[in-house]
Amino acid sequence: MAGALDGVRVLDLSWGIAGSLGVLFLAEQGADVIKVEPPGGDPFRSYDGYAVWNRSRRSVTIDLKQPAGTDAFRKLAADADVLMETFRPGVMDRLGIGFDALHELNPRLIYGSCPAYPEGHRLAGKPGYDALVQAASGQQWEQPGWRLGPIFLHMPMPSMGAMFLVPTGLITALIVREQTGRGQHVRTSLLQGAFLYTTQIWTWATKAPGDFWTTMSKSYPAGSHQQMIFEVSDGWVHPSMMSGLTPLKSQDELLGVDASVDIATFGTLPPEQREAITNMRTSAYLSAKRDELVASFQANNHAIEPIVPMGDQLGGSGAPHPQLVANGMVVEIDDPDLGRTTQVGVPIHMMATPGAIKGPRPRPGQHNEEVFGELGYSESEMASFTGGGS
Repeated sequence: MAGALDGVRVLDLSWGIAGSLGVLFLAEQGADVIKVEPPGGDPFRSYDGYAVWNRSRRSVTIDLKQPAGTDAFRKLAADADVLMETFRPGVMDRLGIGFDALHELNPRLIYGSCPAYPEGHRLAGKPGYDALVQAASGQQWEQPGWRLGPIFLHMPMPSMGAMFLVPTGLITALIVREQTGRGQHVRTSLLQGAFLYTTQIWTWATKAPGDFWTTMSKSYPAGSHQQMIFEVSDGWVHPSMMSGLTPLKSQDELLGVDASVDIATFGTLPPEQREAITNMRTSAYLSAKRDELVASFQANNHAIEPIVPMGDQLGGSGAPHPQLVANGMVVEIDDPDLGRTTQVGVPIHMMATPGAIKGPRPRPGQHNEEVFGELGYSESEMASFTGGGS
């Protein structure tokens, strides 16, 4: 059965998470994605997640610093529908394959760019990685409660946010092209991806600068939000205290805690009183057994979940969770370097045009002969700009 994007050819020059994973959505909905790597391969290949980010596509190697390599790339771009790149603003122009040059060559080309910082930003010309964007965006200050000061986020939020923006922008531009017949430059960045996750604080822009941290602290008083995670005698649980005012009292009754305070009042109490109540709850949770507590809460219509390691869900301690397998959320893939792997499945299910994984991540230049042979290059000509990969 045809995929939704069958017939769409994408040139992927992405490094890192955002562009590569964003393009994965296109690849597994039918697009023919050709990853363009430097001789020797993408420098991010050693990262654990690379095997997922870059599956379902073909790979060619091109030395874009050589005229022969630039010429070969331009031939690929002449018939492409989409190009995706993640370099700093200006790099593609210096290589002779910026938007203006390729738009003149192929006016229908959708040209996607996702650097760390957007063009015109004060840091646009500087090296940028996810952790640096976390710092520059204010996200590392947006995690109060664990200790004083900013917190490094292990979840790469700027990259994950931009990963959603990439396919949204590219597919929207493809729809516009159906109406106008012309491509356009689609630009986003890791910084813009980071701000996707700050929507709950956008109204804080109305606060005076001195009120910002006070507002944030009151939003997440001790004993709620991050600190709703509690240790029990045989594990950890996360109960929800955000479903209304009465449930917190009801939860306390199930725990045997006599706090007599609702969640709204809790945030107005003096810090020492909040701490005392939190300590009572913490002790009550520590004396409970995980499964019994979860069953008790759920029987009384309280939202709660046991906290399980990701490895348990994905099969680190055996088989993946059967529900994940049944829904196609995890799949087994034979990777050329890693062997049998468990990976996330196709995350979007379309009834008439279902997506599909097209295979594991390719080796660098695995499809050089196939792709460049279609363009009429001989083996010796390919070797002049591919680094000898085949």
